[in-house]
Amino acid sequence: MKKIGQIFVVATLIIVASFIGCKKDENEEIIDVITSKTWKFGLTDLNTHTNPSGSNTYYAVLECEQDDTFTFKADGTLVRNFSTKKCEGDVGASKTVNYSYNKEIKELTIDGVKYSVVEENRSQLKYILTTPATSGVSNKIYLLH
Repeated sequence: MKKIGQIFVVATLIIVASFIGCKKDENEEIIDVITSKTWKFGLTDLNTHTNPSGSNTYYAVLECEQDDTFTFKADGTLVRNFSTKKCEGDVGASKTVNYSYNKEIKELTIDGVKYSVVEENRSQLKYILTTPATSGVSNKIYLLH
């Protein structure tokens, strides 16, 4: 009987530990998500349910930008590597700019331009530039995969 009680206690501890471990993953800091990989422009929105209401348009990724990569570094710099396809005006192999993220208001600032983040996970980073329009506001949606 004592052995069954010990097995029950160990099993309960394992279950509790697994739930605590899962919660940690769910609450992962966005900076860890952003810096977790090298990103490319996304051509397809993996989750349209996070789009804001109003007039939405997706950033039209040029063919010469489709192979570019983006690396967010923990030191607050973003490195854009221009791959083999070059757009007119691209100089050099890469460009480094500053970025910051305010998690309280979900605001991503890249090279001085402020964007609202509406989705951040390891599959997709979706951020929006909102500008005034003749009837309300216009949202330009940027996707990184």
